Amino acid sequence: MISVLFVDDEPVLVDIGRLFLERAGEFSVTGVLSGKEAVSLLKENSYDVIISDYQMPGMNGLELLRLVRKHCGDVPFILFTGRGDEAVAGDAVNIGVDFYVQKGGDPKQQFSDIARKIETAVERRRAFQAVRASEQRFHDIINFLPDATFAISAEGIIIAWNREIERITKTRAEDMIGRGAYAHSVPFYGSRRPMIIDLLLSPDPELERSYPSVHREDDIITADGMLQVAGKKRYFLARASFLYDQDGKKAGAIESLRDITLQKESEEKLSRVIERLPIGLQIFRIEKDGNLVCHGANPAAEEITGISGRCVPGRPIEEVFHDDEGHKVCTICRKIAMEGGRDCMDDVNLLVDGSPRRYNIRMFQTGPGEVALLYV
Repeated sequence: MISVLFVDDEPVLVDIGRLFLERAGEFSVTGVLSGKEAVSLLKENSYDVIISDYQMPGMNGLELLRLVRKHCGDVPFILFTGRGDEAVAGDAVNIGVDFYVQKGGDPKQQFSDIARKIETAVERRRAFQAVRASEQRFHDIINFLPDATFAISAEGIIIAWNREIERITKTRAEDMIGRGAYAHSVPFYGSRRPMIIDLLLSPDPELERSYPSVHREDDIITADGMLQVAGKKRYFLARASFLYDQDGKKAGAIESLRDITLQKESEEKLSRVIERLPIGLQIFRIEKDGNLVCHGANPAAEEITGISGRCVPGRPIEEVFHDDEGHKVCTICRKIAMEGGRDCMDDVNLLVDGSPRRYNIRMFQTGPGEVALLYV
């Protein structure tokens, strides 16, 4: 049921309007004879639509419209004018009227037209409120995210800047939202320049090559690296993806930056420890093509095995362990990389410069699709 407040100083017209509208559709009509009465009712009640005459004693329709816009927001307002009042239409539009209708003619036809305008105005307002509620939910979700997150429109205008990104950049959302021309990069680089998010909306192969860790998968780009933020060196894992409108068209993009500074510093410390280990360590990882290949080793691994080429990154494990006994090592390593766990093989024979050497090998998973080998 759509509630209507009908304001007119002609009692007969109010009664006719109520009769036609309530018979025409799902309308509940309250009629009053002056703007003053309407204001009193609006203080205590809310209505889906207001219909008002223009020429009324005490307060005309435009004055009532101004008060409605000031105190009742965007409630739909239809101005009902007499002939010769066309000049008020421009003022009404400037104040925010939804429709204006001239009095006269067949009452049935006229109020049928008003009924359609009421339905149109109410549907339009509800659609706008739904969009606004959806936008508010979007901003609430963005603000709730623990990672620094921002979003831009398809034109590059900042449309979201969450609390975490405010915290780490010391830059308020109110100072960022609405800005364009790569303004989102200034808190990170000190100048306007494309970031990972911009590679989605405007692909640039040359710029993409400047990010050594960039990775594309469908409509998602990830990369990690070091940035100077608020005077501090921080490491971030950046992830950007498209935003879509209700028709499935690309409407912008969103980027989240996860602070991995502590993780990176720990990895660097661990790497320095591994470099100094007297025990040989070699890492293998499963690539997209399914091959299990070397991703590096510490100096001791080369010294222990006696062949530097054995630890070259990118070398398939089958080339490192290529005899029958090595085939068993390969099988065990692949299983551990895929399924986890640990295993060992003692007294493994490896050929070094044509001569056999025996090693004890310990194997364990270091991450999904990754296995480490210790030579002891």
